[in-house]
Amino acid sequence: MIAQEQKPMEEILGFLEGKKNVVVLGCGGCATFYHTGDKDAVDEMASKLEHEGKTVTKISMPLGMQACDTEKSGIFLEKKKSAVESCDAILVMSCGDGVQVVTEFVDDEMGLVKHVYPANDAIGLVGGGPKKFKETCQSCGMCELGKTAGICPLTSCGKGLMNGPCGGVRVDNKCEIDPEKDCAWVKIYERMEKLGDLDDFLQMRAPHDWSKCLRPRLFELEEPMSMVDMMGAMMNFNTISGYMAMMFQKKPEEEKSKE
Repeated sequence: MIAQEQKPMEEILGFLEGKKNVVVLGCGGCATFYHTGDKDAVDEMASKLEHEGKTVTKISMPLGMQACDTEKSGIFLEKKKSAVESCDAILVMSCGDGVQVVTEFVDDEMGLVKHVYPANDAIGLVGGGPKKFKETCQSCGMCELGKTAGICPLTSCGKGLMNGPCGGVRVDNKCEIDPEKDCAWVKIYERMEKLGDLDDFLQMRAPHDWSKCLRPRLFELEEPMSMVDMMGAMMNFNTISGYMAMMFQKKPEEEKSKE
């Protein structure tokens, strides 16, 4: 699992400045265990944002439904498609991996261009998946995605640059280090252009603060979820209905085939 903690509210409100309609998406994976993306956390975040004058649509993810798995989070996003279409921003209460997966799903599968912001800072990887995963978040402890259109320059850029591409970017927009990979900063530029945020692209970003990345990194929960609570969450109605929705939801191509 990925240990994480919620960002300071001041930073979150900075991301959402000028954004009236906000979708708050939770995570039923690691963020639920660390109380940074479970239903209670989503409710609390929504309440704080509403107190700041925001109109909030909540999307809670039951235990076992991770934001980083589009087969799961995509179902919940599609169910709230009208809210996603009309929102000014999506606040994802997960690690940076979930933020970027949601960004790609909204862009590529829903055909929408939306600001997607992180609510949490990932502290460290504390487990592994059953199959191969592409690294999109190195759990640096100081998430930069809110400044770079939801694309991490630390993991996507071969040199980890924070202020645009290097002089070696290839004519086909490929990375100087690995010609098989796209230049991260070209992708960041293109996404900022779609969002109308090119002025932000020209902003000078401070060097990344690696002070939270000293090894070995330690993380301590004040109130870890007990096994009893975890089993109870797994057996509640929302979880069961969530699994049923995932298992029996008709795919778009199946719907089209019947038309």
